[in-house]
Amino acid sequence: MSTLVQIESAVAGLPSQDQWSLLTWLQGRLTVSANAAFMPRERTPADMKQWLAELEELKVRTHRGKSAMPLQQLMDDIREDRF
Repeated sequence: MSTLVQIESAVAGLPSQDQWSLLTWLQGRLTVSANAAFMPRERTPADMKQWLAELEELKVRTHRGKSAMPLQQLMDDIREDRF
């Protein structure tokens, strides 16, 4: 028997008021967790340096000659979207 099935069974056996209390508590916990997951974190200079190195590597791997848009402009557009 899985843990989820055990939890569902235990919750089903609770009185309605306790089920509502548990639901309210879980919603509060999930809201806090969801907000923390989507909060942007502070970017450090090391993060920026690593990202730019990865971008440069991608540029080298994918450069196939002349493009319709100047490569520097394309890279600037990508950087603006990222930060």
